[in-house]
Amino acid sequence: MRIACIDIGTNSIRLLLAVFEDGKFSEVHRELEMTRLGYKVNETRLLDSERMRASVEVIDAYYKKAVSFGAESIFMMATSAVRDSKNANMFDAMVKNRTGQSIDIIPGELEAEVGFKGVLLGSKTEGNLLIIDIGGGSTELILGDRTGIKYAVSLNIGAVRLTGAYVNHDPISCQEVQKLREVVSETISHSIEELLLMPIDSVVGIGGTATTYATMVHSVDDYTRDKVHGLYVSLDTLALQNSKLEKMNNEDKLHITGLDPKRADIIYAGGIILEELLTALKIEGYFVSDFDNLEGFSAYKIEQMNS
Repeated sequence: MRIACIDIGTNSIRLLLAVFEDGKFSEVHRELEMTRLGYKVNETRLLDSERMRASVEVIDAYYKKAVSFGAESIFMMATSAVRDSKNANMFDAMVKNRTGQSIDIIPGELEAEVGFKGVLLGSKTEGNLLIIDIGGGSTELILGDRTGIKYAVSLNIGAVRLTGAYVNHDPISCQEVQKLREVVSETISHSIEELLLMPIDSVVGIGGTATTYATMVHSVDDYTRDKVHGLYVSLDTLALQNSKLEKMNNEDKLHITGLDPKRADIIYAGGIILEELLTALKIEGYFVSDFDNLEGFSAYKIEQMNS
């Protein structure tokens, strides 16, 4: 069965074209375009009209690629930025007008569930697995094993959301660094208290922040699944990378191997979330999974179709 999945995130829009057979996905093509749809949504609760139009253009192009691919099912999900906006219905109508199909605006709980499902599809890990998914608008923490999810939470902190709300200087000021850390620490505190009571055997990072820190610290210039999936990033290495980034302006960051230029202005905020989480949980590092909510949401929708 040929499927396509379009993930409409706060920072980027992603496309997966794959063949689903015997419960497994064989990736044929994956693509990403950063439109920053959720910029300033935290303050305005509105999706910007120009960013909506740009995002619809990308979605329409991806939809046409899915049709050309011969996808029997095309799934579209929208996450933090769209679900938090007051004009989500307008955006959905714009997408439907171009593609003929509505988007699934999924709640944070489902976003966590499909992220977990996607990681398991690409992992042989046993035991209690903690997944950290730092996106543009939200961060999901999911703990579980192959029998199911034991704990899941979606927090309203993400790389785009925090940058837009608290970063106004380039390079970032000492006061802004302190504010970012305070906001993150306060937001995650309750979840940390609960997670510290549960056994955690391994930690996996998914999403743009986790994968980008892996490509930066391992100097991976040309992103492919084979090069990135399974990479390990220690907390010490992550903290060192953050200390370097906070001294750099956005133009200097453009020269960092492994950092997409379009992430240069937001990557540090995402890194602070990741560092604060690992530090508070007393975890030494994380492994990267390139299997994530694209595969997970596709599997979820296929299960719904077959039930």
